[in-house]
Amino acid sequence: MSRTHSNTLNTHHNKHDHHEDDHHEDDHNHYLVPFSLIFIFAIVEAVGSWYTGSLALLSDAGHMFSDVAALGLAWMAVVMAKKPNVKRHASGVSYVELAVSIINAATMLLVIAFVIIEALDRFTHPHHVQGLGLTIIATLGLIVNLIVAWQLHHQAEHHGESLNNRAAFLHVLGDLLGSVAAVAAGVIIYFTGWMLIDPILSLFISLLLLILTFNLMREIWRTLRHQAVLKHVH
Repeated sequence: MSRTHSNTLNTHHNKHDHHEDDHHEDDHNHYLVPFSLIFIFAIVEAVGSWYTGSLALLSDAGHMFSDVAALGLAWMAVVMAKKPNVKRHASGVSYVELAVSIINAATMLLVIAFVIIEALDRFTHPHHVQGLGLTIIATLGLIVNLIVAWQLHHQAEHHGESLNNRAAFLHVLGDLLGSVAAVAAGVIIYFTGWMLIDPILSLFISLLLLILTFNLMREIWRTLRHQAVLKHVH
């Protein structure tokens, strides 16, 4: 091989390494803004749910806190997945990312169970809800979730969608739906005074989230089965 060719390959390799470093750095930074926004507004909604008495807002706050865990774990998974000698599943997914996805699905199931139990209780013991306060806080939450969902979708388009990123996006999508339900509940309560709409919409959004979570669990199962099939073949 000529020296010129060798230098060209080295230059290309250095550029590739530099590009990979930038790519990894982008991955790290991309989770910073969504994580910060969700964390801050989760606290706002938790306080707001206590102030307004809304279960829909409380469920949305619960989903946001699960998002904080999902995004934080996703951030950690990106960092650990780029380290050398990281063990990977036969499908190519790192075990760290696989574990994060399982934890995300499990925490979502816990949040859904809590909201359903609380909603059923409110049918027999209705709570007074402040419609205007609920509408304002939920609308702000909707804007935050739209920003975060767009950022995660943008990352998937430019850097490829991973199981880990899909799990985080699932949480944010659930939040987005929760915010829409909370806004609707606030508007209906403000104009009609019908308090039961709060637990009704909370149940509705929980069932939608359950379907989405089952889809994620099915993806995880397929990944695990891929490993089992390969072992059986060999």
